[in-house]
Amino acid sequence: MKGDKLLKIVNLIFPIIGIGLMVFYEVCDTSCSSLRGTFWGVDLKYVGILFMSVLLALNLPPVSRYAIPVSHLRTMMLSGALGGEILLLRFQMVHDTYCPFCLAFGLCILIIFAANFPKMNKCLALGALLGGLGAFALFFKGSVLPLY
Repeated sequence: MKGDKLLKIVNLIFPIIGIGLMVFYEVCDTSCSSLRGTFWGVDLKYVGILFMSVLLALNLPPVSRYAIPVSHLRTMMLSGALGGEILLLRFQMVHDTYCPFCLAFGLCILIIFAANFPKMNKCLALGALLGGLGAFALFFKGSVLPLY
């Protein structure tokens, strides 16, 4: 029972941290102002806020009545996001420009993924990871603006 309680805490706290990071990143103009990115034309900050909001909503009591579908949805979301974060990290490495907010957001996803991994359907997780890699390879547009 102790492990389930810890998992619930991780599934509640880290999406809130992720939302906070993206909101702070939105209002902060100094850090990472040279990096820009969109996914299907939507700014990655808004994609991140929406993503973490849905993860947070999956922990609400009415949703928890549907444990198996919610578990599969969480697996697909986290695995797909992890695939996307791999490409976003690669983008930062290629351009040698690192955003601490983006890296911290990716760490939140990694922590939530690692905490949920033992209960995940591994085949579904692999498929969603590959899907996330493919989706970001096709639909991510990023740029690094020079700062003078």
